[in-house]
Amino acid sequence: MLKFIFGFTLIFLPLFVQAQTFEKTISVPQPQEKDNRYFYIPFDVPQNAKSLTVSYDYDKKGGANVLDLGVFDARFDVAEANIKGFRGWSGGRRSSIFISENSATNGYVAGKIPAGTWRVALGLYKVAPEGVEVTVRVKFGDVDAGLLKEPFEEENKSFTLPIFKKLPAPGTFGGYTWFRGDLHLHTFHSDGTWTIPMILSWAEGAGFNFVGLSEHNTSSHHAKIDSLAKNYKHLLVLRSEEVTTYGGHFNVWGLPSGELIDFRVKPKDTKRLQTVVDAVHRLGLIASLNHPTARCGGCDWSYGDWQMMDSVEIWNGGWDAEDEAALKHWDELLQKGIRLTVTGASDSHTPPLGANPPPNARPIGFPTNHVGMKNLTQQDLFKAIRRGRVWIGGLPTDYNLEFSALNAGKRLNIGEAAQVSDKAIRLDYKAKNFPGGASISLISNGQVLQTDKIEEAEYVLAKTFNVEKDSYFRLEVRDATSAMLALTNPIYIQIKK
Repeated sequence: MLKFIFGFTLIFLPLFVQAQTFEKTISVPQPQEKDNRYFYIPFDVPQNAKSLTVSYDYDKKGGANVLDLGVFDARFDVAEANIKGFRGWSGGRRSSIFISENSATNGYVAGKIPAGTWRVALGLYKVAPEGVEVTVRVKFGDVDAGLLKEPFEEENKSFTLPIFKKLPAPGTFGGYTWFRGDLHLHTFHSDGTWTIPMILSWAEGAGFNFVGLSEHNTSSHHAKIDSLAKNYKHLLVLRSEEVTTYGGHFNVWGLPSGELIDFRVKPKDTKRLQTVVDAVHRLGLIASLNHPTARCGGCDWSYGDWQMMDSVEIWNGGWDAEDEAALKHWDELLQKGIRLTVTGASDSHTPPLGANPPPNARPIGFPTNHVGMKNLTQQDLFKAIRRGRVWIGGLPTDYNLEFSALNAGKRLNIGEAAQVSDKAIRLDYKAKNFPGGASISLISNGQVLQTDKIEEAEYVLAKTFNVEKDSYFRLEVRDATSAMLALTNPIYIQIKK
Protein backbone atom coordinates (compact mmCIF):
# COMPACT_ATOMS: atom_id res chain seq x y z
CA MET A 1 0.00 0.00 0.00
CA LEU A 2 1.31 3.47 -0.86
CA LYS A 3 1.72 5.94 1.96
CA PHE A 4 1.77 9.72 1.61
CA ILE A 5 3.94 11.82 3.88
CA PHE A 6 3.86 15.61 3.47
CA GLY A 7 2.71 15.11 -0.11
CA PHE A 8 5.59 12.79 -1.06
CA THR A 9 4.98 9.22 -2.26
CA LEU A 10 6.75 6.50 -0.32
CA ILE A 11 7.92 3.85 -2.78
CA PHE A 12 9.92 1.56 -0.49
CA LEU A 13 9.42 1.20 3.24
CA PRO A 14 12.43 1.59 5.56
CA LEU A 15 14.71 -1.42 5.51
CA PHE A 16 16.82 -2.30 8.53
CA VAL A 17 19.44 -5.02 8.46
CA GLN A 18 20.56 -5.80 12.01
CA ALA A 19 19.99 -2.12 12.84
CA GLN A 20 22.90 -1.27 10.53
CA THR A 21 21.29 0.07 7.34
CA PHE A 22 18.31 2.12 6.24
CA GLU A 23 17.07 2.80 2.73
CA LYS A 24 14.12 4.73 1.39
CA THR A 25 13.09 5.90 -2.07
CA ILE A 26 10.67 8.79 -2.37
CA SER A 27 9.00 10.51 -5.29
CA VAL A 28 9.38 14.28 -5.06
CA PRO A 29 6.96 16.47 -7.04
CA GLN A 30 7.99 19.87 -8.33
CA PRO A 31 7.21 22.36 -5.53
CA GLN A 32 4.77 25.15 -6.25
CA GLU A 33 5.49 28.75 -5.27
CA LYS A 34 4.05 28.52 -1.74
CA ASP A 35 5.17 24.96 -1.01
CA ASN A 36 7.79 24.08 1.58
CA ARG A 37 11.19 23.64 -0.07
CA TYR A 38 12.57 21.25 2.59
CA PHE A 39 11.58 17.62 3.06
CA TYR A 40 12.65 15.52 6.04
CA ILE A 41 13.16 11.76 5.87
CA PRO A 42 13.15 10.25 9.38
CA PHE A 43 15.38 7.33 10.36
CA ASP A 44 16.10 5.73 13.72
CA VAL A 45 19.60 5.71 15.18
CA PRO A 46 20.26 2.78 17.55
CA GLN A 47 21.78 3.06 21.00
CA ASN A 48 25.58 3.30 21.19
CA ALA A 49 26.06 4.27 17.55
CA LYS A 50 29.46 5.85 16.99
CA SER A 51 29.11 6.95 13.37
CA LEU A 52 26.74 7.09 10.44
CA THR A 53 27.07 7.53 6.69
CA VAL A 54 24.36 9.18 4.60
CA SER A 55 24.21 8.96 0.81
CA TYR A 56 21.62 9.83 -1.79
CA ASP A 57 21.19 9.55 -5.51
CA TYR A 58 18.72 10.68 -8.14
CA ASP A 59 18.52 11.43 -11.86
CA LYS A 60 19.89 14.96 -12.27
CA LYS A 61 18.54 15.18 -15.82
CA GLY A 62 21.28 17.48 -17.02
CA GLY A 63 20.73 19.97 -14.20
CA ALA A 64 16.93 20.01 -14.25
CA ASN A 65 17.00 18.32 -10.82
CA VAL A 66 19.25 19.65 -8.05
CA LEU A 67 18.61 18.51 -4.47
CA ASP A 68 20.59 19.70 -1.48
CA LEU A 69 21.55 17.49 1.46
CA GLY A 70 21.59 18.10 5.20
CA VAL A 71 21.15 16.19 8.47
CA PHE A 72 19.36 16.84 11.78
CA ASP A 73 19.87 14.65 14.84
CA ALA A 74 17.35 13.44 17.44
CA ARG A 75 16.91 16.94 18.89
CA PHE A 76 15.11 18.05 15.70
CA ASP A 77 12.11 20.32 16.27
CA VAL A 78 9.29 19.00 14.09
CA ALA A 79 7.60 22.42 14.12
CA GLU A 80 10.66 23.98 12.44
CA ALA A 81 10.53 26.75 15.02
CA ASN A 82 14.30 26.65 15.43
CA ILE A 83 17.44 24.96 14.22
CA LYS A 84 17.69 22.37 17.02
CA GLY A 85 19.58 19.23 16.15
CA PHE A 86 21.23 20.63 13.03
CA ARG A 87 24.35 18.60 12.21
CA GLY A 88 25.32 20.00 8.84
CA TRP A 89 24.64 20.90 5.24
CA SER A 90 26.53 20.15 2.04
CA GLY A 91 24.09 21.54 -0.51
CA GLY A 92 24.45 19.70 -3.80
CA ARG A 93 28.21 19.28 -3.55
CA ARG A 94 28.45 15.78 -2.06
CA SER A 95 26.52 12.56 -2.66
CA SER A 96 27.85 10.90 0.53
CA ILE A 97 28.74 12.29 3.96
CA PHE A 98 29.60 10.89 7.37
CA ILE A 99 29.26 12.04 10.96
CA SER A 100 31.11 10.42 13.85
CA GLU A 101 31.99 11.32 17.40
CA ASN A 102 35.45 12.59 16.47
CA SER A 103 35.25 13.72 12.86
CA ALA A 104 32.82 14.48 10.07
CA THR A 105 32.64 15.43 6.42
CA ASN A 106 33.35 19.14 5.98
CA GLY A 107 30.05 20.96 6.31
CA TYR A 108 28.96 18.67 9.17
CA VAL A 109 29.64 18.78 12.90
CA ALA A 110 31.28 15.87 14.71
CA GLY A 111 30.09 14.86 18.17
CA LYS A 112 27.90 12.47 20.11
CA ILE A 113 25.47 10.37 18.06
CA PRO A 114 22.32 10.44 20.21
CA ALA A 115 19.89 7.56 19.77
CA GLY A 116 16.44 8.40 18.47
CA THR A 117 14.83 9.71 15.32
CA TRP A 118 17.15 11.68 13.05
CA ARG A 119 16.24 13.29 9.73
CA VAL A 120 17.86 13.54 6.36
CA ALA A 121 16.93 17.00 5.06
CA LEU A 122 16.47 17.42 1.32
CA GLY A 123 16.48 20.96 -0.03
CA LEU A 124 14.48 21.26 -3.24
CA TYR A 125 16.67 23.68 -5.18
CA LYS A 126 15.46 22.54 -8.62
CA VAL A 127 12.92 19.85 -9.50
CA ALA A 128 11.83 19.01 -13.05
CA PRO A 129 8.10 19.40 -13.88
CA GLU A 130 7.58 15.62 -13.77
CA GLY A 131 9.23 15.35 -10.34
CA VAL A 132 12.17 13.17 -9.33
CA GLU A 133 12.75 9.92 -7.45
CA VAL A 134 15.40 10.06 -4.73
CA THR A 135 16.96 7.15 -2.88
CA VAL A 136 18.45 7.85 0.56
CA ARG A 137 20.69 5.36 2.36
CA VAL A 138 21.98 5.49 5.93
CA LYS A 139 24.62 3.09 7.22
CA PHE A 140 25.76 2.73 10.83
CA GLY A 141 29.17 1.47 11.84
CA ASP A 142 32.42 1.62 9.91
CA VAL A 143 32.86 4.53 7.52
CA ASP A 144 34.30 3.89 4.06
CA ALA A 145 38.04 4.59 4.16
CA GLY A 146 37.93 7.06 1.26
CA LEU A 147 35.10 9.04 2.83
CA LEU A 148 36.79 8.97 6.23
CA LYS A 149 40.03 10.54 4.98
CA GLU A 150 38.29 13.14 2.78
CA PRO A 151 38.04 15.95 5.39
CA PHE A 152 41.65 15.41 6.45
CA GLU A 153 42.86 15.61 2.85
CA GLU A 154 40.78 18.72 2.17
CA GLU A 155 41.89 20.57 5.30
CA ASN A 156 45.54 19.65 4.76
CA LYS A 157 45.71 20.45 1.07
CA SER A 158 49.20 21.75 0.35
CA PHE A 159 49.63 25.16 -1.22
CA THR A 160 52.30 27.68 -2.08
CA LEU A 161 51.33 31.30 -1.64
CA PRO A 162 52.24 33.75 -4.38
CA ILE A 163 54.92 36.32 -3.69
CA PHE A 164 52.89 39.29 -2.55
CA LYS A 165 53.57 42.92 -3.08
CA LYS A 166 52.29 43.61 0.40
CA LEU A 167 49.73 46.37 0.66
CA PRO A 168 50.82 49.50 2.52
CA ALA A 169 49.50 50.14 6.01
CA PRO A 170 45.84 51.19 5.95
CA GLY A 171 45.31 54.89 5.39
CA THR A 172 44.04 57.32 7.99
CA PHE A 173 41.75 60.29 7.48
CA GLY A 174 38.84 61.90 9.26
CA GLY A 175 39.98 60.50 12.59
CA TYR A 176 39.68 56.87 11.47
CA THR A 177 41.95 54.12 10.20
CA TRP A 178 40.54 52.66 6.98
CA PHE A 179 41.15 48.95 7.47
CA ARG A 180 40.94 46.60 4.47
CA GLY A 181 39.08 43.33 4.24
CA ASP A 182 36.94 40.81 2.40
CA LEU A 183 33.77 39.52 4.07
CA HIS A 184 32.60 36.83 1.66
CA LEU A 185 34.84 33.76 1.23
CA HIS A 186 34.21 30.01 0.91
CA THR A 187 36.21 26.89 1.79
CA PHE A 188 35.75 23.11 1.60
CA HIS A 189 33.22 23.48 4.42
CA SER A 190 30.66 24.48 1.79
CA ASP A 191 31.27 24.80 -1.96
CA GLY A 192 34.79 26.27 -2.08
CA THR A 193 38.26 24.83 -2.61
CA TRP A 194 40.12 27.18 -0.28
CA THR A 195 41.24 25.80 3.05
CA ILE A 196 40.93 27.93 6.16
CA PRO A 197 44.75 28.12 6.61
CA MET A 198 45.07 29.20 2.96
CA ILE A 199 42.65 32.10 3.43
CA LEU A 200 44.18 33.29 6.68
CA SER A 201 47.75 33.02 5.40
CA TRP A 202 46.90 34.74 2.11
CA ALA A 203 44.96 37.54 3.80
CA GLU A 204 47.58 38.34 6.41
CA GLY A 205 50.47 37.92 3.97
CA ALA A 206 48.90 40.33 1.48
CA GLY A 207 48.23 42.97 4.13
CA PHE A 208 44.49 42.61 4.76
CA ASN A 209 43.11 43.42 8.19
CA PHE A 210 39.88 41.40 8.38
CA VAL A 211 38.15 38.46 6.67
CA GLY A 212 34.76 36.79 6.93
CA LEU A 213 34.58 33.05 6.22
CA SER A 214 30.95 32.80 5.17
CA GLU A 215 29.99 29.20 4.46
CA HIS A 216 26.58 28.23 3.10
CA ASN A 217 24.20 27.11 5.88
CA THR A 218 26.73 25.54 8.23
CA SER A 219 28.85 26.25 11.29
CA SER A 220 31.27 23.35 10.79
CA HIS A 221 34.14 25.75 10.06
CA HIS A 222 33.91 27.50 13.44
CA ALA A 223 36.03 25.01 15.38
CA LYS A 224 38.88 25.28 12.87
CA ILE A 225 38.71 29.08 12.94
CA ASP A 226 38.80 29.00 16.74
CA SER A 227 41.94 26.87 16.70
CA LEU A 228 43.80 28.89 14.03
CA ALA A 229 42.76 32.54 14.33
CA LYS A 230 44.93 33.18 17.38
CA ASN A 231 48.00 32.53 15.22
CA TYR A 232 47.18 35.51 12.98
CA LYS A 233 47.82 38.41 15.31
CA HIS A 234 47.12 41.18 12.80
CA LEU A 235 43.98 39.70 11.24
CA LEU A 236 40.40 39.98 12.52
CA VAL A 237 38.76 36.66 11.59
CA LEU A 238 34.96 36.48 11.60
CA ARG A 239 32.96 33.25 11.88
CA SER A 240 30.27 33.90 9.31
CA GLU A 241 27.42 32.27 7.45
CA GLU A 242 26.01 32.90 4.02
CA VAL A 243 22.37 32.26 4.84
CA THR A 244 21.35 30.60 1.60
CA THR A 245 17.64 30.41 0.90
CA TYR A 246 16.07 29.57 -2.44
CA GLY A 247 14.89 33.17 -2.66
CA GLY A 248 18.15 35.01 -1.98
CA HIS A 249 21.34 35.00 0.10
CA PHE A 250 22.65 37.16 2.92
CA ASN A 251 25.74 37.16 5.11
CA VAL A 252 25.85 37.22 8.88
CA TRP A 253 29.32 38.01 10.24
CA GLY A 254 30.87 37.41 13.64
CA LEU A 255 28.71 34.54 14.86
CA PRO A 256 29.36 33.02 18.29
CA SER A 257 31.13 29.69 17.95
CA GLY A 258 28.67 26.97 16.93
CA GLU A 259 25.81 29.41 16.27
CA LEU A 260 23.77 28.95 13.08
CA ILE A 261 21.19 31.25 11.52
CA ASP A 262 18.15 29.38 10.19
CA PHE A 263 18.12 29.37 6.40
CA ARG A 264 14.79 27.59 5.86
CA VAL A 265 12.83 30.50 4.41
CA LYS A 266 10.58 30.06 1.39
CA PRO A 267 11.08 32.49 -1.50
CA LYS A 268 9.01 35.68 -1.09
CA ASP A 269 8.13 34.82 2.55
CA THR A 270 9.07 38.25 3.91
CA LYS A 271 7.37 37.63 7.26
CA ARG A 272 9.48 34.55 7.96
CA LEU A 273 12.61 36.32 6.74
CA GLN A 274 11.97 39.21 9.12
CA THR A 275 11.82 36.70 11.98
CA VAL A 276 15.24 35.36 10.97
CA VAL A 277 16.72 38.87 10.64
CA ASP A 278 15.32 39.74 14.08
CA ALA A 279 17.23 36.74 15.47
CA VAL A 280 20.41 38.10 13.87
CA HIS A 281 19.86 41.49 15.51
CA ARG A 282 19.25 39.90 18.92
CA LEU A 283 22.79 38.55 18.64
CA GLY A 284 24.03 42.11 18.00
CA LEU A 285 25.07 41.18 14.46
CA ILE A 286 24.49 42.50 10.93
CA ALA A 287 22.40 40.99 8.13
CA SER A 288 24.00 41.92 4.82
CA LEU A 289 22.27 41.14 1.53
CA ASN A 290 24.48 39.38 -1.05
CA HIS A 291 24.55 39.85 -4.85
CA PRO A 292 20.85 40.89 -5.06
CA THR A 293 20.76 41.08 -8.86
CA ALA A 294 22.78 37.92 -9.61
CA ARG A 295 21.19 35.63 -12.17
CA CYS A 296 22.12 32.25 -10.68
CA GLY A 297 19.08 30.29 -9.52
CA GLY A 298 18.02 31.43 -6.05
CA CYS A 299 20.73 34.12 -5.86
CA ASP A 300 18.59 37.10 -6.80
CA TRP A 301 16.48 38.66 -4.06
CA SER A 302 12.81 37.63 -3.79
CA TYR A 303 11.93 39.30 -0.48
CA GLY A 304 10.90 42.72 -1.72
CA ASP A 305 13.02 45.80 -1.29
CA TRP A 306 16.23 45.77 0.68
CA GLN A 307 15.33 47.84 3.75
CA MET A 308 15.17 44.99 6.27
CA MET A 309 18.90 44.42 5.65
CA ASP A 310 21.65 46.40 7.40
CA SER A 311 23.86 46.52 4.31
CA VAL A 312 23.97 45.18 0.78
CA GLU A 313 26.80 43.72 -1.29
CA ILE A 314 26.32 45.48 -4.62
CA TRP A 315 29.81 44.64 -5.93
CA ASN A 316 30.56 40.92 -6.24
CA GLY A 317 33.82 39.89 -7.92
CA GLY A 318 34.73 41.71 -11.14
CA TRP A 319 32.44 44.63 -11.97
CA ASP A 320 29.74 43.58 -14.44
CA ALA A 321 26.18 44.29 -15.57
CA GLU A 322 24.71 42.65 -12.45
CA ASP A 323 26.69 45.00 -10.23
CA GLU A 324 25.66 47.94 -12.40
CA ALA A 325 22.00 46.96 -11.91
CA ALA A 326 22.48 46.71 -8.14
CA LEU A 327 24.17 50.13 -8.08
CA LYS A 328 21.26 51.64 -10.03
CA HIS A 329 18.69 50.23 -7.61
CA TRP A 330 20.66 51.37 -4.57
CA ASP A 331 20.84 54.90 -5.95
CA GLU A 332 17.07 54.83 -6.49
CA LEU A 333 16.66 53.94 -2.82
CA LEU A 334 18.93 56.82 -1.84
CA GLN A 335 16.75 59.18 -3.86
CA LYS A 336 13.77 58.01 -1.79
CA GLY A 337 15.63 58.85 1.42
CA ILE A 338 16.46 55.23 2.29
CA ARG A 339 19.96 54.97 3.74
CA LEU A 340 21.58 51.60 3.28
CA THR A 341 25.30 50.86 3.46
CA VAL A 342 26.83 49.15 0.44
CA THR A 343 29.79 46.79 0.49
CA GLY A 344 31.73 44.65 -1.96
CA ALA A 345 33.27 41.18 -1.76
CA SER A 346 35.18 38.68 -3.83
CA ASP A 347 32.81 35.80 -3.02
CA SER A 348 35.90 33.73 -3.79
CA HIS A 349 35.44 29.96 -3.90
CA THR A 350 38.71 29.05 -5.60
CA PRO A 351 42.24 30.40 -5.03
CA PRO A 352 44.11 31.70 -8.10
CA LEU A 353 47.13 29.46 -7.59
CA GLY A 354 49.50 27.92 -10.10
CA ALA A 355 50.37 28.83 -13.66
CA ASN A 356 46.87 28.14 -15.01
CA PRO A 357 44.24 28.81 -12.33
CA PRO A 358 40.65 27.91 -13.24
CA PRO A 359 38.49 30.66 -14.80
CA ASN A 360 36.39 31.03 -11.64
CA ALA A 361 39.42 31.64 -9.38
CA ARG A 362 39.41 34.98 -7.56
CA PRO A 363 41.94 36.52 -5.21
CA ILE A 364 40.91 37.71 -1.78
CA GLY A 365 39.91 41.36 -1.92
CA PHE A 366 38.48 41.42 -5.44
CA PRO A 367 36.94 43.89 -4.52
CA THR A 368 38.13 45.20 -1.14
CA ASN A 369 36.16 46.98 1.58
CA HIS A 370 37.90 49.93 3.25
CA VAL A 371 36.16 50.51 6.58
CA GLY A 372 36.81 53.50 8.85
CA MET A 373 37.34 52.31 12.42
CA LYS A 374 38.94 53.54 15.61
CA ASN A 375 40.19 50.04 16.46
CA LEU A 376 40.35 46.74 14.60
CA THR A 377 37.59 44.97 16.53
CA GLN A 378 34.38 43.23 15.57
CA GLN A 379 32.36 45.83 17.47
CA ASP A 380 34.03 48.74 15.65
CA LEU A 381 33.64 46.98 12.30
CA PHE A 382 29.89 46.54 12.75
CA LYS A 383 29.48 50.09 14.02
CA ALA A 384 31.28 51.46 10.97
CA ILE A 385 29.27 49.36 8.51
CA ARG A 386 25.97 50.36 10.11
CA ARG A 387 26.98 54.02 9.78
CA GLY A 388 28.11 53.66 6.17
CA ARG A 389 31.76 54.41 6.85
CA VAL A 390 32.86 52.24 3.92
CA TRP A 391 34.37 52.73 0.50
CA ILE A 392 35.06 49.91 -1.96
CA GLY A 393 38.11 49.45 -4.19
CA GLY A 394 37.99 47.02 -7.08
CA LEU A 395 41.35 45.37 -6.47
CA PRO A 396 43.62 44.65 -3.51
CA THR A 397 45.95 47.48 -4.53
CA ASP A 398 47.23 50.70 -3.03
CA TYR A 399 44.27 52.67 -4.42
CA ASN A 400 43.29 55.31 -1.89
CA LEU A 401 40.17 57.45 -1.83
CA GLU A 402 39.29 60.18 0.65
CA PHE A 403 35.99 62.06 0.70
CA SER A 404 34.60 64.58 3.15
CA ALA A 405 32.29 67.59 3.39
CA LEU A 406 32.80 70.87 5.23
CA ASN A 407 29.89 73.01 6.43
CA ALA A 408 30.02 75.85 8.95
CA GLY A 409 33.35 74.59 10.25
CA LYS A 410 32.15 71.01 10.75
CA ARG A 411 33.78 68.16 8.83
CA LEU A 412 31.71 65.15 7.72
CA ASN A 413 33.20 61.81 6.64
CA ILE A 414 31.88 59.07 4.38
CA GLY A 415 28.62 57.74 5.80
CA GLU A 416 27.98 60.67 8.12
CA ALA A 417 24.96 63.00 8.12
CA ALA A 418 24.32 66.53 9.32
CA GLN A 419 21.47 69.01 9.51
CA VAL A 420 22.62 72.36 8.16
CA SER A 421 21.27 75.89 8.00
CA ASP A 422 24.19 77.26 5.96
CA LYS A 423 23.52 75.79 2.52
CA ALA A 424 27.11 76.19 1.28
CA ILE A 425 28.79 72.76 1.33
CA ARG A 426 32.42 72.26 0.38
CA LEU A 427 33.27 68.75 -0.82
CA ASP A 428 36.89 67.61 -0.65
CA TYR A 429 38.19 64.50 -2.30
CA LYS A 430 41.54 62.93 -2.93
CA ALA A 431 42.21 60.03 -5.31
CA LYS A 432 45.60 58.38 -5.10
CA ASN A 433 47.39 55.71 -7.16
CA PHE A 434 44.57 55.11 -9.66
CA PRO A 435 45.61 54.12 -13.21
CA GLY A 436 45.96 56.54 -16.08
CA GLY A 437 42.74 57.30 -17.92
CA ALA A 438 40.59 56.94 -14.80
CA SER A 439 37.96 59.54 -13.99
CA ILE A 440 36.20 60.51 -10.78
CA SER A 441 32.51 61.47 -10.66
CA LEU A 442 30.50 63.24 -7.99
CA ILE A 443 26.92 61.96 -7.80
CA SER A 444 24.01 63.53 -5.92
CA ASN A 445 20.27 62.84 -5.95
CA GLY A 446 20.50 60.62 -9.00
CA GLN A 447 22.57 63.08 -11.05
CA VAL A 448 26.24 63.22 -12.00
CA LEU A 449 27.24 66.71 -10.87
CA GLN A 450 30.66 66.58 -12.46
CA THR A 451 33.31 64.21 -13.79
CA ASP A 452 37.04 64.92 -13.77
CA LYS A 453 39.99 63.05 -15.22
CA ILE A 454 42.47 61.86 -12.61
CA GLU A 455 45.59 63.34 -14.12
CA GLU A 456 48.07 62.87 -11.28
CA ALA A 457 49.15 60.06 -8.96
CA GLU A 458 47.61 62.07 -6.13
CA TYR A 459 44.62 64.00 -7.41
CA VAL A 460 43.03 66.54 -5.07
CA LEU A 461 39.83 68.47 -5.71
CA ALA A 462 37.59 70.79 -3.70
CA LYS A 463 34.20 72.07 -4.88
CA THR A 464 31.58 74.19 -3.15
CA PHE A 465 27.86 73.69 -3.79
CA ASN A 466 24.74 75.41 -2.53
CA VAL A 467 22.39 72.71 -1.31
CA GLU A 468 18.71 73.63 -1.59
CA LYS A 469 17.15 70.36 -0.40
CA ASP A 470 18.02 67.20 1.50
CA SER A 471 20.79 65.57 -0.50
CA TYR A 472 23.40 62.86 -0.58
CA PHE A 473 26.82 63.00 -2.22
CA ARG A 474 28.95 60.03 -3.23
CA LEU A 475 31.94 59.30 -5.47
CA GLU A 476 32.64 56.82 -8.24
CA VAL A 477 36.00 56.18 -9.90
CA ARG A 478 35.89 54.41 -13.27
CA ASP A 479 38.54 53.43 -15.78
CA ALA A 480 38.67 54.46 -19.44
CA THR A 481 36.17 51.69 -20.34
CA SER A 482 33.73 52.85 -17.60
CA ALA A 483 34.43 49.79 -15.44
CA MET A 484 34.22 50.63 -11.75
CA LEU A 485 37.49 51.06 -9.86
CA ALA A 486 36.13 52.45 -6.58
CA LEU A 487 33.00 53.92 -5.03
CA THR A 488 32.02 55.45 -1.71
CA ASN A 489 28.99 55.37 0.49
CA PRO A 490 27.33 58.80 0.66
CA ILE A 491 27.63 61.83 2.85
CA TYR A 492 24.12 63.00 3.79
CA ILE A 493 23.00 66.63 4.11
CA GLN A 494 19.65 67.61 5.60
CA ILE A 495 18.37 71.19 5.41
CA LYS A 496 17.07 72.50 8.71
CA LYS A 497 13.42 73.50 8.41
